[in-house]
Amino acid sequence: MSSNAASEGTSVPGAKDAVVILGAGPAGLACAYRLLASGIERPVIVLDRAKVPGGAGASFRWKNHTLDHGPHAFHARGDEPEQLVRELFREEPGVLLDRTKKVKVFLKGKFFNYPLQVREALLKFNPFVSLRIIVEFALTGMIHLLVSIPVESFEDWGRKRFGATLYKMSFGDYTRKVWKTDPDKISRKFAAEKIQGFSFINLVKKLFRIGGQVTEPYFQSVIYHRAGSGSLFLRLAERIRQMGGRMELEADVRSLAHEHGRITSVRYAKGGEEHEVQVGFVVNTIQLPSFIRLLGEQAPFVARHHAGKLRYVSLVLVFIEFSIERIGEETWFYLLDNEFMFNRVTEQKNLSPYTMEEGKTVLSFELTCRLGDEYWNMTDAQLYELALADCKRVPALAKHISAITDYTVRRAPAVYEIYFRHFDHHAEVVLGYVQELQNAVTIGRRGLFLQGDMHQSVEMGLEMGKRLAAHDRDASEPLGKLKSDYIRQYVRYLEEY
Repeated sequence: MSSNAASEGTSVPGAKDAVVILGAGPAGLACAYRLLASGIERPVIVLDRAKVPGGAGASFRWKNHTLDHGPHAFHARGDEPEQLVRELFREEPGVLLDRTKKVKVFLKGKFFNYPLQVREALLKFNPFVSLRIIVEFALTGMIHLLVSIPVESFEDWGRKRFGATLYKMSFGDYTRKVWKTDPDKISRKFAAEKIQGFSFINLVKKLFRIGGQVTEPYFQSVIYHRAGSGSLFLRLAERIRQMGGRMELEADVRSLAHEHGRITSVRYAKGGEEHEVQVGFVVNTIQLPSFIRLLGEQAPFVARHHAGKLRYVSLVLVFIEFSIERIGEETWFYLLDNEFMFNRVTEQKNLSPYTMEEGKTVLSFELTCRLGDEYWNMTDAQLYELALADCKRVPALAKHISAITDYTVRRAPAVYEIYFRHFDHHAEVVLGYVQELQNAVTIGRRGLFLQGDMHQSVEMGLEMGKRLAAHDRDASEPLGKLKSDYIRQYVRYLEEY
């Protein structure tokens, strides 16, 4: 879309040369906060079509409950994201709850601790299955020592590290269920993002207390707001406004006008009116393909083509209310077996009892699907029946079926990035084009096509805000280098950048 067409909208007063941030999720809000805290002199405007800030980390009210869209908590690592959260509630520290995640997997009719403990697994499995796992692991290790076998897919990666049986039980079936595709079509780089250093030999080392790398799954300490994860982002948005930033919610971004390699304006609709912002800089945190689409046909065909190759799965959440105080102690647990339709069950009350009506608890059941497929198009009643069937297959839930009093369903389109084989090639082309835009960056999980979490998104937003504020004060360092360094820091799936 040309800049002339964009100028038909109503200009936003006092917003010339603004930093416009697309998306009020964790990365976008964190970036806006850091820009303002660093004293940037440009106007800072955050645009999002949602009614409340927070993106996937937002909460919503249902009856007398405050519910999250799945489990969302901050890791307690003492780093900058944690410091930000504690600073936001410095005058009321009691609202922040320090918790230890209790995560399990339900497999072959039994609960196992997560991360997997070798001693527990071998004792609980059928002895013949345990023996088979050990033998397969030993044979697989020897074969890979003697023969160079290329690892092209996630399935190749899993079989090499765990052997066929343990891989299938712990990763293979679950991967197929979550991503709705065969694991041999998933890139081996999926493991680099989600299961870093997680291997059978690493678990054995932990078993015998002779080391074992501590990786992402082992971070168990979290911070959670007593009123739900969304409260963090409501407070952060409030702080942004107090610092002089503008939050434009329920704003549907329609197009980005650009010429000569620069974005000149952002056009959005709100309250039935068209608005235009003349921009000095754009920070994108929305999905990478959506950002390219907003640039219109003036964006190079190659960028639009490769952006169209990036794929997502959608999420259906079924929330079931039980008229009992609590079901169990687990924060959440994974349903690994193929017989289950849903992927994960969360009891949010174990993060904060204050989010639930007294005497009741709510479990959320997560089902991934493709936008427009049979699951996405099911009625709420049909989805509830699927969740109820899964309840009956887990003894700890089945015994409380009679205590179910109500349910509600939420759908979220295109929420998880699929790492198909060669996805990195498509993403690299798109990110390369964004590099060429003189006044735009793309950040966060959505903006970088990452398998990340809320904590990482906030970290990425803070980091980019700090870098952009420094660049605005002193432009001696080329912006291209700033963007390249940032991508190199956070995008592990690009081996060379």
